[in-house]
Amino acid sequence: MKFMDWCKKESSNYIFHYQKGSLAEKHIDKIIELQEICNKFISNSLKVKMKEKIKYYLCSTPEEVGEVYGDNEPCNGFNDGLDKIYAVYNKEVKCVGFHEDAHIISYNTISRPKQAFLREGLAMFYDKVWWGIPNYAWAKYFLSNGIYLHIKELLVNDNFYKHNDVITYPVAGAFVEYLILSFGIESFKTFYSSVGEDFDSAFKTVFDYSIKHIEDKFIRYIDAIGIDEAIYDLIKVKLREKHFSYE
Repeated sequence: MKFMDWCKKESSNYIFHYQKGSLAEKHIDKIIELQEICNKFISNSLKVKMKEKIKYYLCSTPEEVGEVYGDNEPCNGFNDGLDKIYAVYNKEVKCVGFHEDAHIISYNTISRPKQAFLREGLAMFYDKVWWGIPNYAWAKYFLSNGIYLHIKELLVNDNFYKHNDVITYPVAGAFVEYLILSFGIESFKTFYSSVGEDFDSAFKTVFDYSIKHIEDKFIRYIDAIGIDEAIYDLIKVKLREKHFSYE
């Protein structure tokens, strides 16, 4: 990580790093309050507690994130898989909230499964929304428009990453939420910590059903949720704004 002359502010569960004169410095108390709320909710619901404080590096641009981390890859926000989060915080992008914290907390207290679908699904379970629209609404829109991607395909990391994250992230979040609500957080944690290369076997052992059986029930559940047409219209607006296309 590149050394910079950071300002620091510590809270109960975090050490925040930010640049003097930045928007992050101006909003640091509000950021601390937000992240402490997120941290406590994640920790309480998972029934876990991290031993170490999470180190946040609040940057002004995606380029600065890459420079600070050291790989020089522009990025709005990511975690190092250990205890550090690098995030853009400016007028247009405020990459704070539940997502990266859910990754770090779960990795340190439960496990880090190989499947990106599971890791991102848990983080999206805590986010609840993508572009301000609920995960389940996205899943229903994709199902209704024939662009839903089946879980079995998304369990392969290469497949998960080759598809647009507009589809993969909300679907993962909606499915993980369905698992947690259907089987309880302790069963989900058991699965999350025990799943290895043989996803199907671990899934059947913990949940007593095949992934196909549960996905079929998940799809019926999503189909049963009533969604106002105004939300579908908003989804279409967001997709146009982001120049989304699916082939």
